[in-house]
Amino acid sequence: MKGLIVEKPGTVKIANDIPEPEIGPYDALVETIACGICNGTDLKIIDGHFKGFETYPCVLGHEPLSRVIEVGEKVVSYKKGDFVLRSMLADTPQYYSGWGSFAERGTVSDYKAMVNDNLPDVFTGHMAQQVVPQEFDPESAMMLITFKEVYSGLMRFGIEEGMSVMVNGCGPVGLSMVRFLRLLGVGTLIASDLDPARLRKAADMGADVVINPAEEDVEAVVKSKVEEGLDLFIDAVGVNKLMNLGLKLVKFNGKVAVYGIAPTLNANIDWAEAPYNWDIHFVQWPTFEEEASYHDQIVEYVRSGQIKLEDFVTHVMPLEDFQKGIDMIKAKEGLKISLTI
Repeated sequence: MKGLIVEKPGTVKIANDIPEPEIGPYDALVETIACGICNGTDLKIIDGHFKGFETYPCVLGHEPLSRVIEVGEKVVSYKKGDFVLRSMLADTPQYYSGWGSFAERGTVSDYKAMVNDNLPDVFTGHMAQQVVPQEFDPESAMMLITFKEVYSGLMRFGIEEGMSVMVNGCGPVGLSMVRFLRLLGVGTLIASDLDPARLRKAADMGADVVINPAEEDVEAVVKSKVEEGLDLFIDAVGVNKLMNLGLKLVKFNGKVAVYGIAPTLNANIDWAEAPYNWDIHFVQWPTFEEEASYHDQIVEYVRSGQIKLEDFVTHVMPLEDFQKGIDMIKAKEGLKISLTI
């Protein structure tokens, strides 16, 4: 079967020799409808500097929406025709996969059934392989994965009503944060980005103040809006120097929160202008238990129209146009790009 592989850092292509997945009694076979290009992880794997990932060639992708086409005899959580998130592809002699979701077919496994039958060492990642309502657009519903990752990250950052928060970076992750923060009832909400179109989206999604660092003095604007300093400053893109900016802007006992994964794995932390008490909190890998626990809440946000898939998935194109999609993301000509398979 075909799929999108990274042959080596810098070389991406469609392969047609990926082995078909096999299922056991607790698995379901799925066909991939669409998979999102992750603006962070996928691009870093392609470029060869994703922390801890060195196994090439690999099948790319971890943001799929798939349809169940066959179920094992002990499966209770899925049925034929279900839309599901987070399908996987097992490693093969030819290709390492990670999740391997940019392939025509994959599998999901029934975590509940395996636990109920007392199977040992069940992979918790199966918890996040959850069913999506049939009325959701299957070519954009994979955005639910990003939503759940972001929402769980915000919960770990300790979001509370009335907090003053700044989000740096208005890509799919940063904009998801802006929308959720507004829904969660924070106080002053500030968003920063270099792209005017993304700043307009941030304002539409609930940001009280938007800042373009190329045109405005970020420190002056923030301090004019929140004199005592921010409760929370979030790096949503992975630019290490933002930590030092955040330390200048948070209040006493404030927090600099790092969600973006930087390609540079060290930083010079300068707290000369920081308050005496502060935290730096890294959240760069979701726990599947948390991600799964927020599924129903996120589905309800989408179902009720409080957050809209179409605000984030800006382009849908066939897998064969993968390079166009990658180039559009790098040029900031799209937010989330969905590739249909």
